[in-house]
Amino acid sequence: MTDCLLPTLLEACVVVGASSEKHQEVYQAVNSSESSESLLLEPEVLYVLAPPFLSRPAWNEALKSRGKRHRSFLRKKKENPSSDQSASEGNGESEDVGVPKNIDLMALPQLCFPGGVHVTREEKNEQFLFLVFTDVFGNKTHGVVMQYYRPILEGMSCYQNGPGSSKFSKLFSAFGICVISKYPYFTALKDCLSCLLFQLRSCRLSEMEERLKEFAIKLSLVPIPPPGQLHLMFTLRPLTIILPSREDKNLPAVDLDLHLPFLCFRPQQLLLVLSCLLQEQQVVLFSADWARLTLIAESLLIFLQPLTWQHPYVPVLARGMLDFLMAPTAFLMGCHLSHFAEVATETDDLILVNIDDGSISTSLSDAIDIPEIPVAAADYFIQRIQSLQIHFDLDQYHSASCMDINEQRAQRRTWQHKLNHKIQNIAVELLVNIFRDVISHLNYEHRVFHSEEFLKTREPEEQLFYRTVLDTHIFHSFLRDRLDKKIDNFARMELSTRSERQKYVTVSI
Repeated sequence: MTDCLLPTLLEACVVVGASSEKHQEVYQAVNSSESSESLLLEPEVLYVLAPPFLSRPAWNEALKSRGKRHRSFLRKKKENPSSDQSASEGNGESEDVGVPKNIDLMALPQLCFPGGVHVTREEKNEQFLFLVFTDVFGNKTHGVVMQYYRPILEGMSCYQNGPGSSKFSKLFSAFGICVISKYPYFTALKDCLSCLLFQLRSCRLSEMEERLKEFAIKLSLVPIPPPGQLHLMFTLRPLTIILPSREDKNLPAVDLDLHLPFLCFRPQQLLLVLSCLLQEQQVVLFSADWARLTLIAESLLIFLQPLTWQHPYVPVLARGMLDFLMAPTAFLMGCHLSHFAEVATETDDLILVNIDDGSISTSLSDAIDIPEIPVAAADYFIQRIQSLQIHFDLDQYHSASCMDINEQRAQRRTWQHKLNHKIQNIAVELLVNIFRDVISHLNYEHRVFHSEEFLKTREPEEQLFYRTVLDTHIFHSFLRDRLDKKIDNFARMELSTRSERQKYVTVSI
């Protein structure tokens, strides 16, 4: 029966933060020392909301226990009455209460707060960051996290949103709400959380769970649009939110601004990063803004489509995960800019990409000794990119000011969709210009690629680039698709950009 159901937007909604006991401890410590510095707390899972949103005694009791909130997503046999235990065994139910199996709740808190949970004397603005979780089979799950601050008040059973008693010094602590989905709807999920924030600002913390449950249930009822041109629109007051469909059934939907890398890097620098990925180097992205890491990393991988990255991919590394950078394989990972010097000095052979200033270096030196993308393909890419209009406002000066926020957002979406489509075409055309001649050296009957014959057709200055790329997993996967005569974006672009004479020769053969 479940196989017949349409896939939906929400996988789980997880609330992360510091426990009430930790808040009480830090409140007393800060007020006794009267320190103006912010403190860091370790985040933990407070509770999880996931379909089918079952109400069970063990769940409710755990949620009411402030000291055990971080365990509320587990059914503890020793805490349940024997009747409940026998019933669950008879029904074959698992220990986890409504938590999808592909979500690692042990690692999630530090990913939602990669810099730790801050407790401050001043309320800070909310912040968003974006996560991608990849399992051992390469399946991805996506998360959007909203960090927002609420006041801590001493001596009260719950925290209140609003002015407290004058005898209490007010402190603020961050909470994180992570919406997890199998689908990369980063912009849509950020819009959903922004709508939720609008509601949470006016409610007590004791009411937050019910508001979150209503929010999660709504998202769990939103279906994913099928591949094609049909987008899905739904309203979550006060915004109208769009889920774009997948144009290619073999590729995920694109719900982010693909021109962001061109705002951070010059085309030449961006080509160098793409060259490093094609050659399966160890690439580390850095930024002082956690949100940029995933958005830039996702854009880079989209630029490589239909080639697929075959190695570890962790766009956000928390401060306790830097050991991942010691992996002996190729990878694409992201770190906070504050770790740049540490990473550069303690690890070798890394490609260090500073998103904030658009610079690229290695952990050994500032010079990059990586073969570059062939000149002809690179020059054409730069020419095409420079012809794009990537600033929305420059396209809108001739238009009347929009009085409706949803109409304004619709105009921006339409502009972005067209720009994304152009950028994707330019990226695919780059790959076609790099690998077009591979097709001429395939033996489909014996499923063989004559690599040496292909290399003889390359210019001397291109030899090192191609020899390196031809030995990668990403190229071998691409080669299998060519031998299988797969009709994907590469095949369609290659055919559409062929000269008439090449088409005639191919047909004649």
